[in-house]
Amino acid sequence: MNTDIITKVLNNSATDEEITALFAWVEESEDHKKLFSDIQNTWALVSMVSPEQAEQKNQFKFNMLMKKIRQHEKMKSQIHDERSKHLWVEIRRYAAIIVITMGISGLITYGLVHKSPAPAGMHQLKVPSGQQAELTLDDGTKIWLNAKSTLTYPGSFSSSARTVNLDGEAYFEVTHHAKKPFVVKTSKLDIKVLGTSFNVSSYENDGELKLTLVKGSISVSKLNDTDEWVRLKPGELAICQKSTMNLVIDTVDTDLYTSWRHGQFKFKALSFEEISKRLSRNYNIHFVFLNKKLKNIRYNGSFYNYESLDQILQIMKTNSPFLYKIKKDTVIIK
Repeated sequence: MNTDIITKVLNNSATDEEITALFAWVEESEDHKKLFSDIQNTWALVSMVSPEQAEQKNQFKFNMLMKKIRQHEKMKSQIHDERSKHLWVEIRRYAAIIVITMGISGLITYGLVHKSPAPAGMHQLKVPSGQQAELTLDDGTKIWLNAKSTLTYPGSFSSSARTVNLDGEAYFEVTHHAKKPFVVKTSKLDIKVLGTSFNVSSYENDGELKLTLVKGSISVSKLNDTDEWVRLKPGELAICQKSTMNLVIDTVDTDLYTSWRHGQFKFKALSFEEISKRLSRNYNIHFVFLNKKLKNIRYNGSFYNYESLDQILQIMKTNSPFLYKIKKDTVIIK
């Protein structure tokens, strides 16, 4: 793949033929899909950095990534042995490192994502529409933040507790510490763990909170309540209705709720209305359903972040015919 075409597509300056060529390359393999998702995140972070020195530094990292891809493509055309495979692994690792380091230095250090001034001693990371971020806290805990999410956390944890505040969606890999529990505070619930992996979706404008446990154990309490309300087992999904505080627990395929951190949106029997919420955050666009019945149509499938909104809607139309029109920041469904 010509890396100049990748850059043109990311710059919105590519021709229709170049866009078609790039998408054909992306569809060749899962490696290409995952790599392009990493490139998109890297590009977005480069674009958001404003200080000149940081911009030059991060642009250099992006250029080095493109150089490695060109090197791989050249080697692949000449030989087909283990060296090419090893280089591809190196490219994927390098892309991930850029996303992580730029996510921390670009997003946090330069304050490009502050929703509002954080309390004294606290940091606030806000991820814009269509982007994702990853950071590692001082205790080694790793956190992935989805689009339009805000995380507030201390620069260093106290001796007795590890507490963060979340508005939006995040995946946590919590470092185990038997004497210092990790607490995620949302608008309605406190989620307490010692060391585990789980996903939380708690957007302010959503009527429900979803908590998915991948491994370990989670103790859930109502906000600022010390009494345990429920304890989840691996593979369980808890859905809490915010208005009534009714809680439903079910066993699920956790990949459906965590695949977003790999640049993919998987869903099963999900309503058009719920899908539109995710698309709204990914594309910074608002959905209007003129035909209310269409909200309840359910779909199975998956999309990657590199796919355009128009592509996704065209695919959905093949399952259940509907009309749509995209006007600036609004999608009209009828």
